[in-house]
Amino acid sequence: MSAIPDIPPDEGVSYQQMFHANPQSMWIYAQDTLQFLDVNAAAVERYGYTRDEFLHMTIADIRPPHELEAMYQAVRDARARESVPVSGPWHHYTKSGESLFARTSSHGLMYHGRDARLVLVIDVTRQVTMEAEREAMISALRKSQERLDAAITGGNVGLWERDLIDRTLSCGGRWADILGTTPEAFGPVTVQSFFALCHPDDVQPSYERLRAFLRHPAASYSDEFRMRHASGRWIWVMSRGRIAEFAPDGQARRMVGTLVDITDLKAAQAAREQQRAAEQASAMKSQFLARVSHELRTPLNAVLGFAQLLQLDMRVPLTPDQRERVRFIEQAGQHLLELITDLMDLSRIEVDAVDLQSVPVDVDGLISDCVQMVDTSVRERHLQVERSIDTPSAWALADPLRLRQCVLNLLSNAIKYNRPGGTVRVGLAADGAKHLTVSVWNTGDGLDPAQLQRLYEPFNRLGRDAGPEGGTGIGLAITRQLIERMGGRIDAAGAPGEWALFTLTMRSAA
Repeated sequence: MSAIPDIPPDEGVSYQQMFHANPQSMWIYAQDTLQFLDVNAAAVERYGYTRDEFLHMTIADIRPPHELEAMYQAVRDARARESVPVSGPWHHYTKSGESLFARTSSHGLMYHGRDARLVLVIDVTRQVTMEAEREAMISALRKSQERLDAAITGGNVGLWERDLIDRTLSCGGRWADILGTTPEAFGPVTVQSFFALCHPDDVQPSYERLRAFLRHPAASYSDEFRMRHASGRWIWVMSRGRIAEFAPDGQARRMVGTLVDITDLKAAQAAREQQRAAEQASAMKSQFLARVSHELRTPLNAVLGFAQLLQLDMRVPLTPDQRERVRFIEQAGQHLLELITDLMDLSRIEVDAVDLQSVPVDVDGLISDCVQMVDTSVRERHLQVERSIDTPSAWALADPLRLRQCVLNLLSNAIKYNRPGGTVRVGLAADGAKHLTVSVWNTGDGLDPAQLQRLYEPFNRLGRDAGPEGGTGIGLAITRQLIERMGGRIDAAGAPGEWALFTLTMRSAA
C-alpha cells in the first residue's frame, strides 16, 4: 500500500484504514490532470475497474459527455476551497456501462507531493430512482385527477358515497347542478333528504332493485329513476355504483358511484320508440291497403264487365232509363278502380315494393306522348296546350313508366283544375349540366300558401271534395314519392285564383 506523505506518522495508519476499509467508494485524484492517484476496494467493487485500470484513468472517464462542462467547473470551484460539502447527484458510469447516481464530498490534500483531492462517493442510485418513480406517480395521479375533474365537470356527473351500516350519504361532483340547486341551498345531505326528491312511483321499485343488488354484489349496480328538480319538473337520473368496502363479516359496508341526468336521453328514446311505432303502423297500414286493394279489384272488374255487357247486349236492349243507370254504375266503378289503383301504388311505394329502373329516357318524346294521351280531355274543356321546349335533345335518368305516370298526373291536374278555355303550358329545360326540369303551368283555381303547405298529403283534396272534379287526392303524393325515389324532386308554386305551377327536376343522362 502506498504511503501517504504529508500525513503525520501517527495518523498515517488510521488514515489508510479509513480510506481502504470504508464501505463507501473513495478515491484520490490529481487536481491538475484529474488522474486517479488511488482508489479503495469499495470503488473497485462498485465500478468494476481494477485498481491498475483506475490509475490509468481520469475522473472524466466515468462521467457522461453532457456533464463534463459542469464537472470541470466544479473542479475549478473546489480548488479554491479546502473542503467541499456533499454535492450532486452526478451521473457515473461503471465499466459494464451501467449508469448510477452519486453524491460526492471532497477535501484537498497533498498526495506524494501533488496537489490532490480526497473524494467520498455516496451511491444514491436507488434513492434517485425511487424519487423519480415517486414524481412520475405523482404526475400521473395529478393528470388522472385532472382528467377525472374534466370528465365530472364536462359530463355534469355527480358522485355519491353511501355507508350501508351507518346509513349515511355524502355527495360530490356536480350533484347539486343536476338537481338545479346548490349545496348550501340543499342543506345537509342525508339518505332521507336525498331520496325524498324521488318520484313516489319510483321509490319502492328503486329500493327493491338496490336490495336485489346487495344480495348479489358481484354485479355492478345500475338504476334509473325520477327526481324532482329545483324548478319543479321531474328529471330522469341514472345511478351507477359498486361495493367499495366489505365489513369483516362479509357484509357490504360502503358503496360509491355516480349520478347523471339522462332526461334528454329518455326523451330521445321515447321519440325513437314513437317513430318506430309510427313506422310500424304505417307499414301495417300500407300492407293492409295493398292486400285489400288487390282483393277489391277482382269483384270490381266483374261489376264493370257486366255493366259494359248490359250496354252492349243487343238481344235484350236496355231502356233509356236503364242505360243511363248502368252508365252511372260504370262511371262509379271506373272511379273506384282508379282509387284502388292509386291506393295500391301508394302502399307499394311506402313499403318500398316498387322496382324502379334508372335508364336514359327521351323526355321530349315522353312529353309528346303524354300530351297526346290527354288530348280528349283538353278538347272537351276547350283548353289550349302550349309547349316550351328549350332543350329538344334531352335525356333523363329515370324509370320510363313511372316518369310517364308523374307527368300524366301533373297534366291531368292542370286540365282538371283549369277554367274553361284556359291554358296549359308544358316546358322542358336544362337546369345546369346535371339536371333537367319538366314544368306544367295552368290557369285556373291556383294555390294559396296554406294549400302549398299540405299539397302532398294523401287523400287531402285541399277543400275541393265538393267540387265537380273527381279525384282521390293521392296523385300528387304518389308523384312526389316516385320522383324522389328516382333521384329527383317536385316543386310547386301558385297564386290563388290565377295560376299553379309544378316542376319536376330529374338527373340528366348526358
